[in-house]
Amino acid sequence: MGSGIWEEVGTWVLTDGSLPGRVNDSLSGFVLLGVIDIAIIAGLSVLIGATAPRWPDRWLRSDVFITRSWRWESPRVYRRLGAPRLAARLPEFGEVFGGRSKNEVPGRDLASLEGYLVEVRRATWVHYLSMLTWLPLLFFNPWWMTLAGAVIAVVVNIPFLVILRGNNLRLSRMVASLQSREQEQ
Repeated sequence: MGSGIWEEVGTWVLTDGSLPGRVNDSLSGFVLLGVIDIAIIAGLSVLIGATAPRWPDRWLRSDVFITRSWRWESPRVYRRLGAPRLAARLPEFGEVFGGRSKNEVPGRDLASLEGYLVEVRRATWVHYLSMLTWLPLLFFNPWWMTLAGAVIAVVVNIPFLVILRGNNLRLSRMVASLQSREQEQ
């Protein structure tokens, strides 16, 4: 078989159509593989974000294991972790693929807060799922490049999760308070 990109980047290929074999482990090959890894992680993250606005709201109306608050969580914890500062500095792409922006709370009434909470949960799922975008790297990377991809995918999403989990906690409390007020009336 002729030389191709996979033979140049030092990954497993079928060189004669039979058994896989290790090929060129040059620095330029690893740099190219790193660029491909980043493109895969970024591309899958964008794909997850692009599909999220089409997820049914009913999936996100209540907290589940991944969005539920943990005992140690409080607004104070997220303030100490810098959530307000991060929110001011990090981009918000909720509207890019047809979803809603989470830059501002759309209203103070129960329906507006519940809708906003659905969007915060949607974004939380997007960022948790994006932390898994390194998994395809297992199929063609050396172990250490897969590990680097995993670290990148996780580290990039953690600041967003700090913001979103803090917002989820505060909004859940606000919604619960408004619901109890409405039940009293």
